[in-house]
Amino acid sequence: MSLFRLVEWVSHAVPKVSTVLNASFYQERDQLVVGGEDGQIIILDPGCREDSNHVLVTTQTKYPIMEMASDVFLPTMDRILAVLSPTKLTYYAVNFANPDDTHATLDEIFCHSFTTSAWNMCVIPIDDSPSQILVQSIDCKLSLFQGDQCVFSLVPLRALQPGPIGYCQTTQTLFVANNGFLAAIKFSLMSSGSQKKINYDWSFNLGDTAIKMEVTEGLKPTTIILCRRHVSAFNGSGSVVWQIRLEAVGMAMCLYKSLQINNTQFNRLIIATSDDTLLIFKDNQLIWNCNAQMSPVSLLVCSYNKSYENVITMMASSGKIVIGYLGTEPSLYKVPEDKVIVNYADRMEQLKEIELKIKESDAAGGAIKRKEGIQMKLNIGEIGKRTIEPNAANNAPYCNLMIDFSELHNVSKLHLNVNSECASPSKTFQINVGSSKSTASIQIPFYVGSKTSPTSNKVTITAHCVFTQMSVTKSIELPFKVLFEESQIDRNAKYKVTIDTAGAVIGLDKLFSEFESENPQAIGFSLHGSEKTVSIFAANKSNRYRIQSEHISLLQIASKELVKRIGESVQGMEIGGVIPFEYIRETLDEIQELETKKKEESKVIDCRMKEVRAIEGLSLNSCKTGNMSNLTAMDALFDKSYRELLTSMDNYNNFSNKIENEKAALNSLFQLAADLSKLSRVETVLTNNFWANTHQSLRERLCYAVRSDRGNEMAMIEKLCEHSPKELPKIKEEEEEEEKDESIAT
Repeated sequence: MSLFRLVEWVSHAVPKVSTVLNASFYQERDQLVVGGEDGQIIILDPGCREDSNHVLVTTQTKYPIMEMASDVFLPTMDRILAVLSPTKLTYYAVNFANPDDTHATLDEIFCHSFTTSAWNMCVIPIDDSPSQILVQSIDCKLSLFQGDQCVFSLVPLRALQPGPIGYCQTTQTLFVANNGFLAAIKFSLMSSGSQKKINYDWSFNLGDTAIKMEVTEGLKPTTIILCRRHVSAFNGSGSVVWQIRLEAVGMAMCLYKSLQINNTQFNRLIIATSDDTLLIFKDNQLIWNCNAQMSPVSLLVCSYNKSYENVITMMASSGKIVIGYLGTEPSLYKVPEDKVIVNYADRMEQLKEIELKIKESDAAGGAIKRKEGIQMKLNIGEIGKRTIEPNAANNAPYCNLMIDFSELHNVSKLHLNVNSECASPSKTFQINVGSSKSTASIQIPFYVGSKTSPTSNKVTITAHCVFTQMSVTKSIELPFKVLFEESQIDRNAKYKVTIDTAGAVIGLDKLFSEFESENPQAIGFSLHGSEKTVSIFAANKSNRYRIQSEHISLLQIASKELVKRIGESVQGMEIGGVIPFEYIRETLDEIQELETKKKEESKVIDCRMKEVRAIEGLSLNSCKTGNMSNLTAMDALFDKSYRELLTSMDNYNNFSNKIENEKAALNSLFQLAADLSKLSRVETVLTNNFWANTHQSLRERLCYAVRSDRGNEMAMIEKLCEHSPKELPKIKEEEEEEEKDESIAT
């Protein structure tokens, strides 16, 4: 930011302003024309010292003002103002009762109407003839108007997004900056208006959105384009003359001529950026910058009277219009007006009190902390015998999860997201918090669902406040009894997991005391509403527990619950287990086989769809030609192909469902491997979320985790489960420095 600021001379606040224009209507000096979105046109005379209001005329039109231009558009009249609206191009005459009058009238002369909304326009000057106006529509079509006549209309350009346009009288070339490209068109090719396709002389990819275009005349005409992040200058052949990279987003640009330096070799321009800065360049050389104290969207350099020549006029999107000049008055380091007398004795006492509080906080281990953000607590509530929710399994109990919130400052509404394999009335909830309250609570029931069987009792709650953009996430595990009920044991189940302990086994009737089993060596469980069972056995001689089930997905939740209860019963007991890699390998092979069958079934579906489309085409041709003799045969063939297509689609969906079930079982095995590895003090990234919610293949995930692409999937999985993070030896740098000093001395 510059240390210097723009010196304000005159300022106006015009609501809903859209464009400004400097034009000379009387006394051979500039006046300021302001157009608004509400259709209001105001002509100001800032150079008039007699009237502090500076308003010459105010006119209300029916259409919003987009752009304005002033020139000799008719051979018999001057002081004509052309106003572009979305649907009209209107010409106005500015009339004064006498040359010394400070009030004028704005009279409409004629107008042109458009069928397509206009976007922008530019003036086409012609030697010894009235100027013309070229209008570009929103669909990038050009129309040329000369006075009350339309030369041509709706000549299309090869573009979709309109941009700035400009005209060079020296080379008679039209420049358009649509779609982020700068293109040059010979204006003589467009004079007839009969050409449907316009060919560009040259084009250049700007790589950014064009905002403003300025075209200079002379021996070396230059086209200057302001984009959001750079300014580029081009010569007549389309070559880049120079470029300027902007640190902030460009907002507006204008060219000006110096009254003291008459040198047309350089282009002098002013650029306004989004950080309230005005940059003054001589070509691409920065010669001055200042703080504008606003972000202008339009810039002008005008001479309103002899005292204030070449002053800067800025328009902001808020409607503020400022007229000022560059000065050397700094905008920073101002001396404060109020002199504050510091009492150093009192200040020293305050510092001592602060230091004492810091020491007390350090002595207490930094216990003095300020809680920030939303505070959330999860507690297990009432466990009911049976739920009446429609998505619950038959005779499934429910468990109420109590969620309490505190520190809800400036929070009026909370959104809750539930992530759990157990079912609930909804996965999203909303809490309305009173304006005078800082606490809230909600009760959510969880139970076994009727559609899918859960493989985990974990519930994750995420609370988010839209207003403060604060979020908090916490997890809790539901009681084991919410998912399982006691059933018969199954000693012949296929899948097994063994848990070893360093001490004597504890009776299963004591570990699972909430169930009615009296057998200390065996107990069976089944999921509510399903026939899936899991059994746990205890061996006194080997100090070992065995978990068996016909369903792999139940091994993890049963083993985790067993290990947790053993640890709670006997503190400090060493527990271990063997990871069932053979089950992981078997599940991987099953997934690969199902994916192969799914791909084959997809090919069959493509063939059957081609057959059905071909039969439909033959049937349509037969109906067109009137040959209905083979219609019965084609109908039978269509019925056969359509049935085969439906069968193939059913097989494809079945394979997809089986793959999803096997993936769920594999994720459960990954979590089981992580739990058993943790018992051996080995941390691994293999969890139930390792291959969930991703479009990557399992091999891609494993290669990223192992940091290598060598070996097959099973080798990578075993490698992830066998390594644990190792602590680096504590190296004393002082000893190394002493050894280096001794070696240097010798």
